[in-house]
Amino acid sequence: MESEERFWSSSVEELKQGYVYENTEGCYYCLICGERFEDGEIFRHEQSGRWFEARKYAAHHIQQEHGSMLDYLLELDKRQTGLTDLQKELIRGFADQLSDQEMMTRTGVGSASTIRNHRFVLKEKAKQAKLQLAIMEMMELGSAAAPRFVPVHRTATQIDERYAITEDEYASLLKQYFPNGPEGPLASFPRKEKRKIAILRHISSYFKSGTRYTEKEVNEQLSRFWEQDYVTLRRYLIEYGYLDRTDDGRAYWVKGTSIGERHHEAEASKEHSESSKAGSKGKKGKSGKAKPKEILREQADERKEEQNVDKEKRKQLTAEYQERERMMGVFQIKNNANGKVYIGGSTNLDALWGKEQFILNIDGHANKELQKEWKQFGSENFSFLVLETVKLDQKIRYDYKDVLDPEGRQPVDMVRQYNREVAELKEQWVEKLRPYGEKGYHGAGENAKD
Repeated sequence: MESEERFWSSSVEELKQGYVYENTEGCYYCLICGERFEDGEIFRHEQSGRWFEARKYAAHHIQQEHGSMLDYLLELDKRQTGLTDLQKELIRGFADQLSDQEMMTRTGVGSASTIRNHRFVLKEKAKQAKLQLAIMEMMELGSAAAPRFVPVHRTATQIDERYAITEDEYASLLKQYFPNGPEGPLASFPRKEKRKIAILRHISSYFKSGTRYTEKEVNEQLSRFWEQDYVTLRRYLIEYGYLDRTDDGRAYWVKGTSIGERHHEAEASKEHSESSKAGSKGKKGKSGKAKPKEILREQADERKEEQNVDKEKRKQLTAEYQERERMMGVFQIKNNANGKVYIGGSTNLDALWGKEQFILNIDGHANKELQKEWKQFGSENFSFLVLETVKLDQKIRYDYKDVLDPEGRQPVDMVRQYNREVAELKEQWVEKLRPYGEKGYHGAGENAKD
């Protein structure tokens, strides 16, 4: 359920744009379907034939696959948006810049003054939401040690106290009901609703967003967890809004993605195509039943050539991306809740913050005090800053090839020199900031080689 956690932890701006950047992985993720776009990779826009870097292509993906983020958010349940059906329709009209008269026609509201009153109420609601968001964020800063709740999936059919499950409770329930490991089988299926939701949440995480499954594939997946009664699991996953399916039960998918809509479009297109073929066959007989082999071969050659061009173009653009300058220097990780800092140095500052976050998130950082408070205060209370970079006489490429000798080997003395320069610069900053005791995570008298 990573996509759910990513959605609910996104900022207002990220929700509006529809995608988010994950520093730890160096990737952009669609907040609707979870599709991943790796930073540094180049993507081809099929309709225009143009090439885009990951961030811009993520925006194209939102528009092409999901349309308007406003429409998507308005389609969420009232319990999540706090908006009535009339208010949602009014918001769509206001966003489309309709006149009061046009709004009256669309919504059935009786007068222009009533439309204006609704607009006023929505603006007041926006002010309240902004204040509540600020208040809640300040509350979170003051309750860093409070238990964190497992995110509720966006397509839940009914949100109530059953979903008040903390992360610790969730982990405990998984251990209880999956004694042989998270991949099953179930020891038993719970009757209590809260436990049932926890189990269904875990099982649903094994289905990929944006993928269409046959009923047989769903049954095979669920049999791993409860071979005796996988049908019950399938029914509950549908009932609780984790999965969706076609009316005839031929296709299943993670609910909330556009796969269902695409499935219906594909089926309609298929029926139309088959109908056209049948009509063509009735008129033309055998001559119209298939394309000549020469045409099929030409089409295959054209597709192959296009794929080769795409591959070469991507390879070239990726190589250009690697030409950027390598940064070496000193960085700071700061706990914004108490002001304590950690000073570090690296010969490769690019994407270092993502690496540090990953290590801290898996509880593997060498600085135990920093690791302890990362867990205590939460990642959202820490920030990253490059304090100073090493001044080099020449530009060093990102892939380090500028320091290779003619035989392609990396001179050891050159690399050692870079490490020494970074270590000396770090020592200067440690001496300057003195991040000891209440001011930081370093031990008194600690040298630059911590």
